[in-house]
Amino acid sequence: MSRVFLFFLFCVSILNADFLQPNSYVARLNEYKYVTPNDIAVKIPKDVKLVIVSSQKATGALVNEYLDSQSPDYLQKNRAVFIADINKMPTIVTKMFALPKLRKYKHPIYISNDERFEEVVPSKDDRVTLLYVENSIIKNISYISTKEELKKAIEK
Repeated sequence: MSRVFLFFLFCVSILNADFLQPNSYVARLNEYKYVTPNDIAVKIPKDVKLVIVSSQKATGALVNEYLDSQSPDYLQKNRAVFIADINKMPTIVTKMFALPKLRKYKHPIYISNDERFEEVVPSKDDRVTLLYVENSIIKNISYISTKEELKKAIEK
């Protein structure tokens, strides 16, 4: 009986999840705290055109490898930001391994460690989430899995 109740609660919580979708305001993303790998607080810029979100190690590696091959101001020039959602990573792993590695990259990385973030930003396994923004409104959401698709999205 208790398993049925828990399953019911789980289903209701998923159905009530308030995911971002087309026509959502990008400002909703600023309800969450972001820091750089050096622990400096940052916000999503008002003029952003693309928000790149990774919530898995493999997709984060894909984005970081591509961005590391570009100039340090590549994202800013293309009015894009990269958010790495690391809330599922154990704190000890984050502090000992992930942050030191992320500090070596020249491109800006916004780090989210808020479990509510993943409840709002849609994602798919083994895919990077792309939020296309026009006039501060999310116009389209897509998912990619290659560097070529990432380049095309950023330079669009």
